Amino acid sequence: MQQKSPKFLKDKDPWLLAEDIPDIDLFFSRVWMWCFTNLFHRQTGRAYKKVLSVYRGYHQWFYFGEKDSFEVGEAVAKKFLKEPKFTEKVNKECMVWYKQMLALGKKIPAEKIKNLSDKQLLALYNEHTQVHLGRYEWGWIPVAGDMFHNNLTNRLKEYLRGLGVPEEQINPDLVTLTSPETKSPIQTEQEELLKIAALAETNNKKLSPTAEKLLKAHYKKYYWTKYLFLGTQGVYDYAYYQAEVKRILSEGSPAKQLADIKTKFKEEITKREALIKKLGIKGAWKTILDQWGGFMITKIYRRYGQIYMLYKMEFVLKEIARRHGLSLMQIRFMLPSEVNTLIKTGKAPNDLHERTKFCVYLTEKNFEKIYTGEAAEKLAKQTERKVDHNVTQLHGQTGCPGYGKGRVKIVIRAEDMAKFEKGDILVSIATDPDIVPAMKKAAAIVTEQGGITSHAAIVSRELGVPCVIGTKIATKVLKDGDLVEVDANQGIVRKLS
Repeated sequence: MQQKSPKFLKDKDPWLLAEDIPDIDLFFSRVWMWCFTNLFHRQTGRAYKKVLSVYRGYHQWFYFGEKDSFEVGEAVAKKFLKEPKFTEKVNKECMVWYKQMLALGKKIPAEKIKNLSDKQLLALYNEHTQVHLGRYEWGWIPVAGDMFHNNLTNRLKEYLRGLGVPEEQINPDLVTLTSPETKSPIQTEQEELLKIAALAETNNKKLSPTAEKLLKAHYKKYYWTKYLFLGTQGVYDYAYYQAEVKRILSEGSPAKQLADIKTKFKEEITKREALIKKLGIKGAWKTILDQWGGFMITKIYRRYGQIYMLYKMEFVLKEIARRHGLSLMQIRFMLPSEVNTLIKTGKAPNDLHERTKFCVYLTEKNFEKIYTGEAAEKLAKQTERKVDHNVTQLHGQTGCPGYGKGRVKIVIRAEDMAKFEKGDILVSIATDPDIVPAMKKAAAIVTEQGGITSHAAIVSRELGVPCVIGTKIATKVLKDGDLVEVDANQGIVRKLS
């Protein structure tokens, strides 16, 4: 039953910034925020009490209660330790929902979308909501248990201290122990491209008919991975992949690059197995650590499925907007119940124009509401926090150990990569597939957000690039051109000038 007013809005729990996300809309983000307060308890035993999101155009800042998010993290960490086999179920379910996202995307007839009836369009829209809810009901579990308060990571560190691991070795050992034993889709895609480039290498560095056929198949398989949440950068074209082959060839033998990657991957697995044996890790922690690396891999699979589904759903949203005389952006700022009403009755909310400029979304159990105008300004003001811009040292978690020194380049989205040069320090809110090319050239990577299963942590390990995650304020206190050193072994970023 829908409650009429929020219950926890005026509690004493201050808002904690969970994520700062450019290029995102209410259509996508409402799904997971509503899931957090209404469905998340079904698997973990504890849902979030309240979630608030501020939108200024297509830029979102969303917040949990600080104490509330800590307690959810504790609930997840305790469940993992009490029921270690549950971690296996989480990874299995994540792959189930990844496949459902792909299946839905394939069902959407992009070229023939205008031939669908209103009933068929609505069915696709509602199926998207249900599939995405399922994805977050399971896929958010590892994130909730570690991203915001390091609940699980801190327990693992204490466990390692209890095994006698020296303090300076805690972070490097933690990274080794949580290394995945399977490859991510990012690494798989890169290896496929290296194989095609290796064929070109044997043909005077030119694509043979066989290699070109393989490259076109590769393009059709992955072109949508650039889309992300709104597709503001479009998708990859065939010329992009041709350029990628040329880039690979310019960096040396593709066959050797591929062999080096495979060797490094095997060495990491061997190193992990040796450390587990050396430390005598058994029981619950052995099971959890075996699945922890899986969390990292299934997260990337989930993101790939999500991007594909969102790319295809844009065709559905555009058609709904066209039939009802609305803009795509206006459709993106409607709740599912409102879209259902629109298609069935033709009635749209009166404040859609205001929403697309500035609005606040609030959800609790059995409650959700979009605020505009003065009410939205009042709620947004509650989230304001001051940042000390004079700090010269930032602290975070180790994503990948190592040391890097260089000039800062803030890279949020693909268009920012034009300024990035080899040896720069990549600083971002959080990394995504569209900025991987810059990550490959970085001397080190620093992010504001993300836990040990984040995209930045996963990719940095695969690339062997030092990485510090979860600094919270990196893009607020660092600017392009700043000279910094990144001690990823200790999770420290120092501003030198």
